[in-house]
Amino acid sequence: MELKDRIELLIDAGSGELFEDEGNKATQWKYSGVDERHVGTPRAVTEEEKELVDFMGGNYNRELAKLYFEKRPVAVLVKFAKMMQLGLKVAYEWKRQETLPEDERTRGKVLRRAINELGPAFIKCGQTLSARGDLIGYEAAGELAELQNNTEPFSTEEAMRNLVDSFEWDGPIAPGIRGPYFAGDESKCQREDYLFKELSREPIASASLGQVYKGMTWEGERVAVKVQRPEILYSLLLDMYVLRLGLVALRALWGSDTDLTPIADEVAAGVWNELDYRQEAANAQQFEFEHRFLPYIKVPRYLMEYTTERVLTMEWVEGKKLGQLELPQQLDFMAKAIEASGAMLLQTGLVHADPHEGNILYAPNGDLVFIDFGLVSSVHPRLMEAFASGVINLITMDWPGFAQDFKDMELVPEQFMRLNEQKGAWEACEIQDFTLMIGEVIEKAKMDDFGDLVACVQQMADNYKFLCPPYTILLVRTFATLEGLAAKCDAEFNMYEACLPYAIRRGLAPTTRQGKKELRDTLINAKGEFAFENFQESLDLMRRMEEQLEQGEAVAEGQAPDDEADPESTNITNAITGRAPEIVGSLVTAPEGSTIRKIMQEADTVAFVDKVLSETTRDVQSKAISTLASSLQERIVSSGTLGKPIKLSKKPVSQFSSKALWSIVGKHAGSLLAAGPKGIFLLLKGLFLVTKIAVFSSVRAVTSACFHVIALLFTSLGKASASVANKLL
Repeated sequence: MELKDRIELLIDAGSGELFEDEGNKATQWKYSGVDERHVGTPRAVTEEEKELVDFMGGNYNRELAKLYFEKRPVAVLVKFAKMMQLGLKVAYEWKRQETLPEDERTRGKVLRRAINELGPAFIKCGQTLSARGDLIGYEAAGELAELQNNTEPFSTEEAMRNLVDSFEWDGPIAPGIRGPYFAGDESKCQREDYLFKELSREPIASASLGQVYKGMTWEGERVAVKVQRPEILYSLLLDMYVLRLGLVALRALWGSDTDLTPIADEVAAGVWNELDYRQEAANAQQFEFEHRFLPYIKVPRYLMEYTTERVLTMEWVEGKKLGQLELPQQLDFMAKAIEASGAMLLQTGLVHADPHEGNILYAPNGDLVFIDFGLVSSVHPRLMEAFASGVINLITMDWPGFAQDFKDMELVPEQFMRLNEQKGAWEACEIQDFTLMIGEVIEKAKMDDFGDLVACVQQMADNYKFLCPPYTILLVRTFATLEGLAAKCDAEFNMYEACLPYAIRRGLAPTTRQGKKELRDTLINAKGEFAFENFQESLDLMRRMEEQLEQGEAVAEGQAPDDEADPESTNITNAITGRAPEIVGSLVTAPEGSTIRKIMQEADTVAFVDKVLSETTRDVQSKAISTLASSLQERIVSSGTLGKPIKLSKKPVSQFSSKALWSIVGKHAGSLLAAGPKGIFLLLKGLFLVTKIAVFSSVRAVTSACFHVIALLFTSLGKASASVANKLL
């Protein structure tokens, strides 16, 4: 595949024209740069930066940025010339070294140094591309991965000056670090004269926008202190404008219909916010709160008394990056990261938009520590519902539904458009035409990963008009990055199936008025009965995922000791999808489950209970007993050996959910009593099943706990005997 095609596949397909609402239709997706609710504004230092911030009105706006730099052609030309010079140098070295053995090539280092020299904006793009070796080539991706760990640092002298200027501090910074403005005798300094108790003399890590020092507060807390690169605002916005010009030129050179500029506009808007470190701290706190139901997600605590626009201080956390882990830990890392991404996109709507390998750490206890919340994207509830529907329809190959999902996500115009090749113009067409094209293209494709879907869209864009809403840039970047990381440790990873449990959950928990109406119309038929046949598709999907997981476990258990596969390894997709019943089932008591609880209460009682009881087969009862017994055993015996690699805690329960559930049970119980003999029979049958499950699970849990305690006692006795034997020797 040519480089041109790889980049087009990475960015997006289609004309790039934004869909403009007609009349007074409410805008669903708003460009991030002109959101009046934005509160993070960078701190201007130089006269150039102050002039720029005043001109922009405090918020990033692509049109104002364009107008501002159009009046400064000299600065733009100088930067553009540098970009072209370095670009040509890289292109020359890349071609010249093509015939050399891989161990003798240095062109990757030339590429990385060029990107470092061009500045933070280009480093951000390089970090994104580093996770997609399938698109840019693994040699380039491997070298660009170094940008995730350490970029070229700036001098500590500049960092310390920026730090004290930000705090308006004229004393010594820490013992042994005088600071630029302190001219006194440090031996006479008292504790209160220093800003920090300890601070490393050199940075321990450097990133695109700042670098990190390890320190300690006077309260005795170990901290990481991130200091922003000095005078970065003007040069960063200039870089983004020049990058935008380069993408326009690239589009003209290729003769492409793909508008490449949204990637520059959206990254520029996000980075503008990122330059106010207080905004990053606020993003982190909101992210931790929204994802508190995933116990393995951790966010460092930020010390706001030591934080300004240009200095960010957070608690020090221990952890390893993905590349530093053994394979079993890598699989656990990625299973948790992918599940978290599914929850971000389909449940909470708050997405960490910069999830490269350097921004997620694996803690010693198995937690995932997310850091660097400068780029965070909020997803509209209606968009989450459309994504969820898209995942389900893609897996079930429901092409009419998938075509409607494209429309709901505003990836196509309100009226479907098809290219008339003879006239060279777009013409209106019906959704059925688009549906046929989707089915033909996708059914012929491999569809192993996210890139395959993008390739299919690129192919369809030759005949049908697609749009490129700005929200796609950061979301495509996020999930393309995570999928690229997952593929490094699990060749069988499937992003669509991994997101399916949360897609089903989101489909049953709409938050928009339209989504709630659609769900009710789907699940309640004209007779007022619960339409199980419309819910059957989701149930069948969950059963299929469980069966796949059981088959995988059976294969692993039957594996011979000599087999090459690691017995500790597991499939990332199965690790997530195997818990689909838990993820979806917890909706019953979750706050967002209010819609499905209300529908359950409205349904006709006799038909509803009859169907539920008929579906409660022996296999279902056995699984219910096993699940309840396992939960009871964990309450009786506390042991670190009982959990699975990924273990979800209970979703926070609404204070009204228990009352709502009892209200549903009471309503249906009363209705059954009033329904005559059939209703009473169903009520007694239900009570019998509940009692049976409760008794059997209790007996199993107690028995299992007893054997577990006995095993622990024998283990302790064995260790004690071994210790005595060693002493006697």
